[in-house]
Amino acid sequence: MNHDVQYGTAVASVYDSLIAPAMPTEEAVERLRPYVTGARVLEIGVGTGRVALPVARLARGLIGVDNSKAMLDELRGKNPPAHVALVEADFRRPLPFTEPFEAAYSTMGSLACVHSREELVTALTHICDVLKPGGSLSLEYYATGAYRPLVEQHTLTVPMPHHGGTSTFTVTLDDADVLTMHTRLDESGKPPVEFSEQVLLIERKEVEACLAEAGFAVERVHPAEGPAPYDWYTARSDH
Repeated sequence: MNHDVQYGTAVASVYDSLIAPAMPTEEAVERLRPYVTGARVLEIGVGTGRVALPVARLARGLIGVDNSKAMLDELRGKNPPAHVALVEADFRRPLPFTEPFEAAYSTMGSLACVHSREELVTALTHICDVLKPGGSLSLEYYATGAYRPLVEQHTLTVPMPHHGGTSTFTVTLDDADVLTMHTRLDESGKPPVEFSEQVLLIERKEVEACLAEAGFAVERVHPAEGPAPYDWYTARSDH
């Protein structure tokens, strides 16, 4: 399996200034609130702490996992509170925890960074293994209704009002349902920033099937509305 880091130094260097401002956290935090309040919480794909820092104000303790040292270093530079711990680890491998969590979550489609349904089931199983029985998993997963039209369009340039520049996306989808998206961020007066990501783009019923195979009971699904990029799933550990 390919365990390359998708969100390395190039993304980390601009994430908080160019990317995060386009993605408000309030809705995600409110959806997580019933599950994370007073709980020991695991975030998969913690990045620079866009969601982790507000969630930490609710949680008893939070461990953030990411396979990108560059992203974790950005978060460490923000001096997170003492009850937040950061671990460099890859969810496609067994997670290095022995004390179980009461809640886990993953936003912005981090768990879609796999190359097959089998790899997704494996990753979800690793999360289930470190949850208490009945523990919750909340996740955002790429919505096919938003991304399949992008595949058909192939290249799209959109203005980004929060930084006064543009973002250009070049999108392809292979026969294994792996979507490759190349992003170029252009900000006036600065060199462009470019990075690529690959995710497994599958239908909601398939995501639910993968969750069930990994040991989760799906409680509810909030489908993406309009062009919103992610569906939101809430599930419980069924072991």
